[in-house]
Amino acid sequence: MEQELERLADKASRFNQKPTSQQVSRFRKLFSYSESQASDAIIGFRSDMNHQELSDDQWAIVQAEKEAAGHDRESYEHQRQLWFAKPTESTYSSAGSGGADSFLFKLGEPFPSVDVLRREVGVTAELKVGYDEDGSPADFACVNRNTKHAIEEWIQQHPTLQPPSFVPIRQAAKDLSETSCYPSLGIDSTLPQHRAKNDEETFAPAQTEYPVWYFFYGTLTDPEELRKQLQLRYAPKLISASVKGGYLRSWQSKYQALVDGPADDEVNGCAFRLYLSAHEESLRCHEGNVYEVVRCRVILSGGEEVQGLTFRFAAVDKLDPL
Repeated sequence: MEQELERLADKASRFNQKPTSQQVSRFRKLFSYSESQASDAIIGFRSDMNHQELSDDQWAIVQAEKEAAGHDRESYEHQRQLWFAKPTESTYSSAGSGGADSFLFKLGEPFPSVDVLRREVGVTAELKVGYDEDGSPADFACVNRNTKHAIEEWIQQHPTLQPPSFVPIRQAAKDLSETSCYPSLGIDSTLPQHRAKNDEETFAPAQTEYPVWYFFYGTLTDPEELRKQLQLRYAPKLISASVKGGYLRSWQSKYQALVDGPADDEVNGCAFRLYLSAHEESLRCHEGNVYEVVRCRVILSGGEEVQGLTFRFAAVDKLDPL
């Protein structure tokens, strides 16, 4: 108790001290603040009686390294406060509200592999192979938000380590049921006639079924736009097609949004057969998490009907007024 009172008294005494020009200069250099921002940051940091301080032992471990980088103890504690700032509520929101449920970070120190991550932190991550900013191959870990928070908490206990840079993945959700037609364009899949009648009945397309037909509307009906999104050498050939059970609304006055409609409502667009899950993932990231992948019956230009998928708008409350 006595040590805690001394700690609070020390914080209170620093709160009453005006930042020196040297301290302001340090914060400006380290954090790219303006002079007023630097002064406000120091005062705000000192007035936060609940910020997590380094112990004397923790500071002793990193002191030489951090001072060589221009830090003093206060500026380094401020940096850690920025690293571990609590996300806003939008970070935890559902897919339809623009938040992110998954995150990527590049594997490297302190987690050179997903096996090391599992051993050190006790969490699992999906390995993703991609490309670094310079175009070279790189390994990434894909984690959900709970795992992200667990990693951040673990890093907090290891002050010599810098946390990974998490990149939010805001991709269209894809969760195709095996026991019903859920989710399907224009169909209430909760009704019993849309559920499996026995163990042998299946619903197509399946979650990991490839190749799979996709129905596109809006910007993806442009072959050049689709080529860029899929990183193809040549523009793909699209087939004129339509779907029923939906209609188009507008979003942000410039995007088309497919929503459920009466069974006879028809939307014209194009069909394309996807052969690779990586291509599908690219399109899901392009559409973002205001959309979701749903089943639909695609009517090709020759009259043939095929089971396929399309992107339905999920954030209905964000649509432009009719």
